Amino acid sequence: MNNHKLDTLYLMRLLVTIVRFDSFALAAEHLGITPSKASKDLKYLEHTLGTVLLNRTTRKLHLTDAGELTYRQAEQMITLHEQLIDGLHNRRNSLCGELRITAPTLWGEIMLTPVLLKFRASHPQVRLITDFSNLKSDLQRDNIHVAFRSTELNNEPYMARFIAQDEMVLCAADTYLLQYPPLTHPRDLQTHSLITRCTDYSRYEQWTLLDNGKELAVKVAGELAFSNKQAIHAAMLQGFGIAQLPRYLVADELEQGIVREVLPAYRPKGANFYALYTQRRAESALITHFVEYVIQSLGVVVN
Repeated sequence: MNNHKLDTLYLMRLLVTIVRFDSFALAAEHLGITPSKASKDLKYLEHTLGTVLLNRTTRKLHLTDAGELTYRQAEQMITLHEQLIDGLHNRRNSLCGELRITAPTLWGEIMLTPVLLKFRASHPQVRLITDFSNLKSDLQRDNIHVAFRSTELNNEPYMARFIAQDEMVLCAADTYLLQYPPLTHPRDLQTHSLITRCTDYSRYEQWTLLDNGKELAVKVAGELAFSNKQAIHAAMLQGFGIAQLPRYLVADELEQGIVREVLPAYRPKGANFYALYTQRRAESALITHFVEYVIQSLGVVVN
């Protein structure tokens, strides 16, 4: 049996078109099929429904009572289908609707929030729902449109756009560094007070520094250790020692000279921030525009 006949929407559209044109031949031409196929398919519809829909004469087509009821229902089905298609088209091609986003807590609060507020001001028909969390979400399971992550792409099963570098920096308050001789090599860190990040109360943290592109692992134990970067930042600003922090967190203080970079020839290994989304989100005009907006707002030049 022809699969085309099993398409209920096609059969409903065939009935409506025949009635509107009052002609099998004209309806067939409009639908791009032959008159014989139109007649055969309508007979199949009548057989499926178990009733006659059209009385045919040599000059006129007449709907039966069952045909009249089916015709009205068919028109409604076609209208609902067209509204669905239009709605999906508008969703793909218009800047409205809901946008669910997740991002790492600190980067989200400092870097992404100003961008989100400007985006919302420019697009008041967009509803933004944002979760700043360091937990790794499953985009499909959690129904997330865009996830921003500092990650390696070979670990991610999603489509990705580069957003910005997640650059790390060794730094200390100027007041702290004035008390000690300059550092010239990573081994000099052992003679300094360090502020490190701890997890599960572990004593040591490993800093990975780059020496002319080669990775140099340095095992460090801080006199102060915290589980979050904000506390490390606060301790560093108060002169308690050297810390490894995201450059975006200390950028203003570096520019003001309040904080200075330590061992600039041995910068810590960083990563990259990406916008991740699933294949089914790729055609959304809202998501595409939003990601481009974030890229432009953060000043990233994409080659």
